[in-house]
Amino acid sequence: MKKVFLMMMVLMFLNIVVQAQKKSLKGSMPFKAPCTTLMGSALLPTAIDTTQGRSVANNDLIWENGDVILVKFMDDVGSQSLRNMIMQYAKSWEQYANITFKFVPDNTPVTNIRVKLGSRDDNLGHNSQLGIACNNVPQYLQTLNLDTSDFIDYKAYVEQYKKGGPFLEYLKRKGTNFNNYTYGDLYKDVVAFKDPNIKWNYSSMRGTTTHEFGHALGLLHEQSYPNGIKWNKDTVYKYYAKYQGWNKAKVDFNVLEASDIFYTNGTSYDPLSIMHYPVLAWQTLDGFTVGSNTELSDGDKKIIAALYPKDKKISELAVPKIQITNIDYGEIKTDNVKKGLLIYPSFDIQTSALLGTVYFVARLTTEDGMYYIPTTNENYSWNKMAATYVKMRLMPSTNTSFNKNGKKNLELFFPFKEMPDLKGQKVKVEFSVYQDDVVNNRYQKLTFNFLSSPVTVPGK
Repeated sequence: MKKVFLMMMVLMFLNIVVQAQKKSLKGSMPFKAPCTTLMGSALLPTAIDTTQGRSVANNDLIWENGDVILVKFMDDVGSQSLRNMIMQYAKSWEQYANITFKFVPDNTPVTNIRVKLGSRDDNLGHNSQLGIACNNVPQYLQTLNLDTSDFIDYKAYVEQYKKGGPFLEYLKRKGTNFNNYTYGDLYKDVVAFKDPNIKWNYSSMRGTTTHEFGHALGLLHEQSYPNGIKWNKDTVYKYYAKYQGWNKAKVDFNVLEASDIFYTNGTSYDPLSIMHYPVLAWQTLDGFTVGSNTELSDGDKKIIAALYPKDKKISELAVPKIQITNIDYGEIKTDNVKKGLLIYPSFDIQTSALLGTVYFVARLTTEDGMYYIPTTNENYSWNKMAATYVKMRLMPSTNTSFNKNGKKNLELFFPFKEMPDLKGQKVKVEFSVYQDDVVNNRYQKLTFNFLSSPVTVPGK
């Protein structure tokens, strides 16, 4: 009897020790992953904008009003209940915008938006392509990432760790060493736990999902509003370098950039916007803070309704939008009869509901493609570099193919006599398309540079 009693006392003591160890979690809770949609790649090269009120949206990338946007999940990942919640939050934009997110089966071959549900393990974070830029992404790649690890209610699992429950039993079965057990360890174990009755943080899920689908509609980060925040830049750089591994350029693009090149849309800075990062007092010079916004603000509702109005066919904020796809050089050759280069770029072009003017530009570069060739010829130049171009006014809501299937319907001609004297050197031809953006007094580049193979230009 004494032995049984002694054994029971030992077991009780060991249990008390283990419980005491489990109650002590080291370190601090990991931070939620910020949105890493790159604003820098969305910014326009130049613009004129002196109006104080604005909303940070890229009007060049908004969809056509009334569009039905096809969305699918990728790789058969995510339970149906999780998917249903994400769909519900994404479609909250539809209450205020004349736009439809139509979720289709995973095996749908062609979609506009493709959602990848990831975790801390894949390190993809939260981000999205901006607006119609989704259409430029190959169909086998995602356009929007959601780190579902951030949607878990970790506080519920901390409680199970301290007071007992399925998660604690899981830790015991896997032989967890509870000495110096940290919050970071716990977060990793929760993700690996694969709880069939997972505890979700619905507020976090709603805020992040709505934010990323806001990017997919063309909205930018609200904290980039000019003069909206007096940042303590040094501490912000150090914080993101330590906790996110971001360099200065990435912090500038995603957090600090206060750019005057956004379209003016008649609204003012909105710290309650779903598109705003949380801002802590130590990140600013005046102690200004912004919480974790998880609901659409009045400002969000107004701007999305203005971009995609339900009572108009075309938004008053709409601008001509032109999409270039399937670019290649159909043919480029030296013509000794016409005495010049004949250039036949091959591509498809799609226009929006507004009339637009474009320039098809062919510039000469050095043989390695590294440098443009300067010229004093005012008639055959683009920004004082040797070039030929064609100006074309495009009809709205059209799809056109140039120089496809053996058909030549666009020719750029560059006479040898109009070129700098290249003395028989080899050059490359770079093809680009620019839109004439009259509203903002600039030429907007629509394509990446596309270089031909080297060609030999006769000397004069």
